Amino acid sequence: MYHELTVWSRGIIMDKEARDVSSCIAAAARALGLYADNVSDYIDDPDRTNCLVRRYARFGDSPIVDRFVYENPRPDWVVLVEETIIKAVNFLRGTPDGSGVLVINSAREPEYLLKFLPDSMRAKLAKLVVVDAVELAEQHDGSSPWMFVRDLGELAFDRMSTEGAEERLAIGLGIAAPLIGALVAATGELPVDVVADQVADRDAMLRGVAHHKVIEFPSGPATTGPATTGPATTAPTTGAATTVPTAHAASAG
Repeated sequence: MYHELTVWSRGIIMDKEARDVSSCIAAAARALGLYADNVSDYIDDPDRTNCLVRRYARFGDSPIVDRFVYENPRPDWVVLVEETIIKAVNFLRGTPDGSGVLVINSAREPEYLLKFLPDSMRAKLAKLVVVDAVELAEQHDGSSPWMFVRDLGELAFDRMSTEGAEERLAIGLGIAAPLIGALVAATGELPVDVVADQVADRDAMLRGVAHHKVIEFPSGPATTGPATTGPATTAPTTGAATTVPTAHAASAG
């Protein structure tokens, strides 16, 4: 078992959210006795506001031999902290065909977001997961859980944490928590309770576990479309909602 997680966000304004996702996944893997790395961004330009940046985690049940490779060459788990990134870059570059789990923070339907992916990127996917992390995150006094809309002076303090430094705020607050929940539920590789122990806002993470939507793709590198040949329906969102062919629609439980 081996997985590479790449989290895409925008420099400075969303950097902590991305860092929290990779940090919590790596910490949970270590708690399970797995080998894990949590890698900062040495490839992009993380000091520029709004610049596309990445955070990386990788874990498995055998020693990681490429620990000093500062970019995931074969990411099979990909998280987009902000939905417009879907149009910005080939974030599935290197992902083996038919293996990718893509998680997007968005209030839109997965079928709509799927339209922005060319066939070459669809062929990489096993699952497309959409979670409205902004809505599911903890709300304080009517303010937005998006960190970057807060006072810029306060924001600067939150973003001063760097690799090797102690975080000023707890890890796994705000939109990071439901994003982590949706990722863990959709992939099914890490126990929810073990990951939740690493997340500051456990309740928000569990909301992400319970309320997300998934399009599953049939296996095989030749496939470029979702696992349906006709109209698809989205199962009720009382649990993790899964988009399935109409003839096989099932309750999410």
